Amino acid sequence: MAPLGALGGLAGCVGGNGDGATDTDTGTGGGSGGGTTARWAGTQNPDTTCWNLDGPLPEGPEGCGLVYPVFELERRLDERSDAPDLALIGSQELCSEQSCMSKLGSQVIQLGSSSVANSAKIWPENEIWSIPYTFPVHQRASIGYSFVHPTTWEEYWVPFAKKYGVLPVGFDPPGYRAHLVGTGSDPGSPVTSPADFEGRKIRTTQSDVISTAFDELGMNPITISFADTLQGMKSGVVDGLEIIPPYAVAAQITSITAQVTLTQWAPGLDPIWCRVDFLKGLSESERAAFAEVTGDLAERSIQRADRTYERFQGLSSDAPVEGSNFHTGGPDGGPVQVNWLSESQLDEWRAPVDPVDNRDLYADAIDRVHGEFTDGFFDRLHGLARESGVPDDAENFSLDAWWDDYLDLI
Repeated sequence: MAPLGALGGLAGCVGGNGDGATDTDTGTGGGSGGGTTARWAGTQNPDTTCWNLDGPLPEGPEGCGLVYPVFELERRLDERSDAPDLALIGSQELCSEQSCMSKLGSQVIQLGSSSVANSAKIWPENEIWSIPYTFPVHQRASIGYSFVHPTTWEEYWVPFAKKYGVLPVGFDPPGYRAHLVGTGSDPGSPVTSPADFEGRKIRTTQSDVISTAFDELGMNPITISFADTLQGMKSGVVDGLEIIPPYAVAAQITSITAQVTLTQWAPGLDPIWCRVDFLKGLSESERAAFAEVTGDLAERSIQRADRTYERFQGLSSDAPVEGSNFHTGGPDGGPVQVNWLSESQLDEWRAPVDPVDNRDLYADAIDRVHGEFTDGFFDRLHGLARESGVPDDAENFSLDAWWDDYLDLI
C-alpha cells in the first residue's frame, strides 16, 4: 500500500444480526448512505476524548491526550456516501473489555475492542504480544511497526483470522504498560524495583504471560475487572495496578494514584477487532471506504504515539510534564509521582523476564503460535522490532500494509 495518514483505537463493540444490519431498536446509523449498518458500544465515551483531525495537534500539553477514535471513525464514515453506517451505543451495553471476544466469536457483535493482553484469555495465541521486553524500551514506534508489518500479516494475522474469523482493523496509540500504586504508598519512597512491589496486590489483566512475569519478579498479581479496579484501590482490595496509562486517566484511577513506575515492559495496545465475515459481506465500495478510513486512523495512531505519551500524558524523563494528564489528574488535582527508570533500574525488571535469556518462561505461548500459525514467528517478531526500518520518531511512521491486502487469503 502507499502510505496512508490518520489514527485508531476503541474499547467497545459493534454488533448486528449477523448479516451486517443492526436491530432497529438499539441504535441508528450515521446516515452516510451506505447499505450496511454496524453497531458499536463499550467503555469509552466522547466526554473523555480529545481526538481532533480537523486542526493541527497543539505543541504543548492541554490536560487531555486521550485518543478514542471510534468517535472520529464514526464521523469520517458518516461523511462518505460509499461507507458503512456506524451506530454508537451507550457504555458497556453490549460488552466489556473482558467479554467482547466471546461476543465476537458468537456473532453477537461484528466489531469489538480489548487489549491484546485481555484478549488472550479467549484467543491464547495473543499471549505472544505480552511477553515482556519483546519490544525495545523507549521506542513506541517499534510496537506499531511490528504489529502491522507485512511479515506479521502473513505469518500471524492471516492464520489468526482463519482460526478465529477476526482481524485487527485499528488501535489506540501504542505505548507501554506501566505500574501504578495507590495513595497508601509514601511518595517519599519511590517504588522503582520489583522488590519495592513485593507483597503489594497489583491488579493485572487476564494474561497468563503477564502473571508468569509477575511471579518471576516476586510480585503479587490480582485479577479483577477493570471496571472494579477504581473501587478496589479505594477499598484496599488491590494496592495498585498494571495498565495502559491513558486508561488510568480515563477511569480516574490517577486520582487515587501516588506513583507510576515506567517499567517499559509490555506493549500497551488496544486493537479494534472485526469479524472477517462482516468485512467480506461489505460491498466493494464499502469495503474500500472502510479500509481507507481505518487504515488512515491506524497510521496516525502510531504517528501520534510519542506525543500522546510524552507531552499529553506527561510520561517522559521530565515527567510529569506541567499541564499534562499525570500532572493535573493525580490526588486532589495534583501531580502523580512519575518514576522514570535509569538503565540499571530497568535491568532489574528486564533481566529476570527478558525472553532472550528466559525463553523457557514463555515456552507455552511461543510454541502455541509456532504450532498453530507459523514456526519461528516469535523470533522474527523480536527482530522486526529492532530492524533498521523502525523510525526513531513515531511521527515518521507510514503504513505499508493493511487488512484489505490480505482479506482474499482468508
